Amino acid sequence: MSITSLQDVKEFSTDRFTKRVLFRHDGGVTFVLHFLPGQQLPVHKHPGTDVILLVVEGTGTMILDGVEQEVKQEDVLCCGGDTEFSFHNTGNSETRLFVTLNKVPNESYAQNI
Repeated sequence: MSITSLQDVKEFSTDRFTKRVLFRHDGGVTFVLHFLPGQQLPVHKHPGTDVILLVVEGTGTMILDGVEQEVKQEDVLCCGGDTEFSFHNTGNSETRLFVTLNKVPNESYAQNI
């Protein structure tokens, strides 16, 4: 068993969004993304995985296969890794996303996310 506080990994950068890995276990990875207002995650996919994302704090726009969806604190997203997605912090405050990718195809893929 392992316990990690989200407060311990909370870190924002004025240069770009930040990513802090919490766990790597049984082919999956769990991490937190931190966005200041205006920062965004580029469009990408995670083939061969399932993506589960929780908005821990803040608001923004999630773009799934080109369709924009407003999200807010405590919204949860689940999609397949072939879904093309991105995120943009369109709010006026910090946003934190808790993300789990399971069934990562191989360890080198997990290292490069």
